[in-house]
Amino acid sequence: MPVDPHAGPQEFVRELERTDRTPPSAGGSDDLTGKVVAGRYRVLDTIGQGGMGSVYRVEHIEIGKQCAIKVLHSVYGQDDQQRRRFLREARAASTIAHENVVDVTDFGPSPNGSVFLAMELLVGEELSTLLGREGALPWARVKPMVLQICEALGAAHDKGIFHRDVKPENCFRVKRGANHDFIKVLDFGIAKIMNAEVSADLSLSQTGAVFGTPQYMSPEQAMGNPVDHRTDIYAMGVVIYEMLAGKVPFDGPSHLEILTRQTTELPEPPRDVVPQIPEAVDAIVLRALQKRPDARFQSIGELAAALAAVPTDGAATANEIPTPRTRPSLDHTRERLYIAIIVLLGLSVLAMGGVLATLALRG
Repeated sequence: MPVDPHAGPQEFVRELERTDRTPPSAGGSDDLTGKVVAGRYRVLDTIGQGGMGSVYRVEHIEIGKQCAIKVLHSVYGQDDQQRRRFLREARAASTIAHENVVDVTDFGPSPNGSVFLAMELLVGEELSTLLGREGALPWARVKPMVLQICEALGAAHDKGIFHRDVKPENCFRVKRGANHDFIKVLDFGIAKIMNAEVSADLSLSQTGAVFGTPQYMSPEQAMGNPVDHRTDIYAMGVVIYEMLAGKVPFDGPSHLEILTRQTTELPEPPRDVVPQIPEAVDAIVLRALQKRPDARFQSIGELAAALAAVPTDGAATANEIPTPRTRPSLDHTRERLYIAIIVLLGLSVLAMGGVLATLALRG
């Protein structure tokens, strides 16, 4: 059951990559409990298991400080591309250096023949856990949390890094002083790095590859098109929508249906779901969720400034923020059909690739 950090600390760090696959060696040869990693981290216990790896609570042998380490499962750690993607996550997070971004401090080989990265140990819960427990939140509580997420993304964008998987599961809520809603942004594992000094291998995020979580993916991301910092702005629109309305704007029984809706439908205005949402916030969210990147806010700072200008009592109006409440015109029907076909073909290719990769691993 969800644990309220107000009632007592819960030691937890986000699992490596949440997938539907069962860890190939969970509890077997990959279990590092009791072992020493890189000659300096004694593994105390397991925090979480994911499809791609495990997260452990460890203690530094020399200084006695506890932290967390992510370890790729050995079956993936032998793959050079997976190792390079893992290294890229470590480099991406460690270069941002912002209080609202999880601090990555170390990287190296692990005893199971794979690789690990070390990070600060967080005590709290995922934002998704809070939303699952309490549902829609009032603007007065949402505002400071989303501004913190914007601060974290802004620091990343300034380094030429954009996240591409912004969602409540990647926003961790901890207690900082009297603030019980201090946010840490996690998991830059699929971050796209545009600064050549930070990443020597941009080929790991090729155009045409679809990465992310369908409910939070921008239309251009869903179609496998090139993305930039504005894809994070779209995802922020989804996150704010969910925090205020208690649901995401687009959902469905399959990834294909969700991605098709992301590319072809306009969202129901959040005020139609929860009338108490301030009019100005409604307009801000709808602008962030525009299908065309050039119709959204053009920087995360611009989005944050618009959010900050809305008082917590919700008294402000929409002012000059455009509020697109109409459905796509019939003139775009053919374009929407082409988009749906492209999404279907892209997912088919990805599915075939997954089958081939699984057969190769088993071989």
